[in-house]
Amino acid sequence: MPLSPEQQHSINDLVAQVNLDNVLQVAALLRRQADELEDVLTTASRDLQFNPCGGDPVSGDAQHLFQAKIDRIASVHWAHHAEVRAAADALHSVARSYGYTDADLENAFVRLARA
Repeated sequence: MPLSPEQQHSINDLVAQVNLDNVLQVAALLRRQADELEDVLTTASRDLQFNPCGGDPVSGDAQHLFQAKIDRIASVHWAHHAEVRAAADALHSVARSYGYTDADLENAFVRLARA
């Protein structure tokens, strides 16, 4: 899902606020948040199917309306996940430009997980 100009601007603002001393920690925090969001959304997605309450025509119509609303709400949360993931990826790129390696990034993530 492509980011809106506002979302991209928000990520650019975030990138402008990090520095050599904090980029690994901020990238690790955002990666953890994105991973946790993905886990929760994936698990919840299995239970977000609304079935008709009965065999009557009204139940079928209602099912389509409710499912559409559920899908729109889930879509907002998946879009938030995509934005957080994009921010984490942007910070990974910044960290690499500062000379950090993928191993440095992974070690920061592991340290955060242990904290």
